[in-house]
Amino acid sequence: MALPFLLLGLLALWAGTEILLKGVMRLADHYGLSHVFTGLVILSIITDLPETAIAIASSIKQLKGIEASGIIIGNSIGSSISQITAVLGISGLYGYFTLTKEQMFEDGAFLLGSVALLFFLGLDGNITMAEGAAMLLIYMLYYWLMLRREKVALKLKRKRIKKLYQVILYIVAGTLILITGSELAVRNALVLADRWHVSQSFVGIIIIGLSTSLPELAVSISSALKKAPGLSVGNIIGSNIYDILMPVGLSAVISPLSFEKKIIQVDVPFLLVATTLVLVFFWKKKGLQKKEATGLIVLFVLFYFYKIINP
Repeated sequence: MALPFLLLGLLALWAGTEILLKGVMRLADHYGLSHVFTGLVILSIITDLPETAIAIASSIKQLKGIEASGIIIGNSIGSSISQITAVLGISGLYGYFTLTKEQMFEDGAFLLGSVALLFFLGLDGNITMAEGAAMLLIYMLYYWLMLRREKVALKLKRKRIKKLYQVILYIVAGTLILITGSELAVRNALVLADRWHVSQSFVGIIIIGLSTSLPELAVSISSALKKAPGLSVGNIIGSNIYDILMPVGLSAVISPLSFEKKIIQVDVPFLLVATTLVLVFFWKKKGLQKKEATGLIVLFVLFYFYKIINP
């Protein structure tokens, strides 16, 4: 029954995220926040709550003496790879994506730098509490820069939201569902990894990482169809920055993490190459069009095929 319960947990993660998303989007629309900012700073965090919930639940398992580093790191990397290739590629078939030079230098640099940081921190096979804290501080710096660029403080002063209790209800309900779903997903992912005799990182990357990318896929396709490409691109870039720095950093602060050799030798380098390729696409004047989007989907399929035959 482990697989059905894992799928049930992932479904709860998706449902909880959707409920939270409704509340947060009401706030964003009310205060007139830009699409790119909403995607980078708000949607990225909301749609990445499944990864965060799984990371925290797994860290608690570690405090109890149950090794779960592979689930934490595998989920973070698997989700990032799925988003930068499959989610961006599929969304790109429905819309035309570009980034301004300012966004390339700021958001693009943070995205590439976060992947490179994860690679260098994982070279010795461990991420310590101090290194985890450093990752959290770097993300907080990025978040502060985004708030300053958007001038959020001024916008919040202009309006007061009505029916605040509805927003709070969405947030509380979504959070409770997320907590339940994360516990179900982590507990049964560990059982499957042991039963199938595969590494935890394989389960984290192939099953959980792909599944927890579904909220980003839904948001990005919906945004592209609604002619809001900034929301799609912002969500994907912001999600990857968050995924790499926050779940891993938070988990390491709770309990130090260990890196499997395969992750540092194959998965993180692949993520680094895919991220660089995407930024090259955006650097071009024409941005990311259907041809580039198709290439990203092919890259995703090749990577997952490699992982399945080399678990």
